[in-house]
Amino acid sequence: MKCFFRGTWALALALLLPAAPQPAAAAQQDYPNRPIRLLVGFGPGGPTDLTFRKLAELAARHLGQPIIVENKPGVGATLAASTMARQDKPDGYTIASATAGMFRVPYMQKVDWDPIRDFTWIAGLGGYTFVLAVKADSPYRTAADLVRYAKANPGKVSVATAGAGTSMHLLTEAFAAAAGVELTHVGYKSSSEAAVSLLGGQTVAAVDAVGSLLPHVQSGALRLLMSFDAEPTPLLSDLPTARSLGYDIANSAPYGLIGPKGMPPDVVQKLAAAFKAAVDDPEYAKLLEKLGQTYWFSPPADYGKFAASYYVSERKLVEHAKLMRQP
Repeated sequence: MKCFFRGTWALALALLLPAAPQPAAAAQQDYPNRPIRLLVGFGPGGPTDLTFRKLAELAARHLGQPIIVENKPGVGATLAASTMARQDKPDGYTIASATAGMFRVPYMQKVDWDPIRDFTWIAGLGGYTFVLAVKADSPYRTAADLVRYAKANPGKVSVATAGAGTSMHLLTEAFAAAAGVELTHVGYKSSSEAAVSLLGGQTVAAVDAVGSLLPHVQSGALRLLMSFDAEPTPLLSDLPTARSLGYDIANSAPYGLIGPKGMPPDVVQKLAAAFKAAVDDPEYAKLLEKLGQTYWFSPPADYGKFAASYYVSERKLVEHAKLMRQP
């Protein structure tokens, strides 16, 4: 009898074992059942911060849980994403902004993460228009004026950006190379700090997303000299592009949403659907217009393919700016 009961117990236990993974599956079905952290690689107050805060607010309505934004500026706006990749579980409760710096910093310095393999690509969400600006009372009324002064005074034209390794920094270096001048780059922790330095006269010019500078342009404090778009945008139809002025530079950096590698597909789809609803919301459309940013949405599979292609293409901008790291 003992053998019979032992065998019966073993059979019952074997039948129960397949049920062990069910709690994890149930957790995915219930996702999200607690607040979500969204790490943003820029400081508070700039266009990236404002954009992701609005997207978080709108997406949270569809997910039924708050999305809490945490600013982690640094390392060319890659600190947020790289920290998440190293420290956080791929459960969908920690996600991060993906900006163009992720595709460039690995070309400029040694990093311990891979921009494609170490992340789950959730959704592409938009793009920026970058501009070159000076104070409204400066003697430089055109980009040509600034270039002439820079050629006559090497290194005396300082250009503020939101940090080393950012799109703004690379565009500054690419512009200097294309114009044949020496510019002094001054990187700050955020777009708002860069704008303050320009307004206060600590720097001569600034390269930034138009949304961070537009309020100062509208108030009469700053003047825009050119944009780095491939074609003029409706918001800035009278502003010349760098390309139209003879500088072969065009870049409107994309931004999107990523998570740690290995996220469950159903969680990815829930996040992508919520953020798709967010980018299509009229409230977000108003913010895009205010910030001068471009509407764009790319679902998970397409966004992953785009990221891989963009990573390859961005090498050219880094080489143009002469910022490739040495082996």
